[in-house]
Amino acid sequence: HANMLPFQQNLKNQCHHATLGMATLQTTHSLHKGIATAYHCLAERNFEGNKRHAPPIHKTFNEFKVNSTTTETIQSVRHLSESTTDVETHIAETKERAYKEDEMAREELRAYSDGSMIDGGVGGAAVLMEGKRRI
Repeated sequence: HANMLPFQQNLKNQCHHATLGMATLQTTHSLHKGIATAYHCLAERNFEGNKRHAPPIHKTFNEFKVNSTTTETIQSVRHLSESTTDVETHIAETKERAYKEDEMAREELRAYSDGSMIDGGVGGAAVLMEGKRRI
């Protein structure tokens, strides 16, 4: 047992997630108009018995009953590649130096992380500190 959902349920969850993502696009997005008509088109037409098949996007919006006109749109955030973050990353050369730098740190919040490959597996850990207190 790999602690995973059955394939069909996982696929359905992924399709639902993608459908919701498309439904929340802003009206200024180039795909918005086509997505807005996808739900309404299949809801108004019955493709059963016709020689035409409904496009997959129409079926998806109908399957999950996601109406993009009544779904809240989310303002997308774009990050330019030239943009910088206010997070500073530093790796001490030795364990002793790391202890010393931790004692001298003036930042109120500090995050420490470690990633390792032990016995062919991948592991990781992280600690968030506020002053001397571990959060």
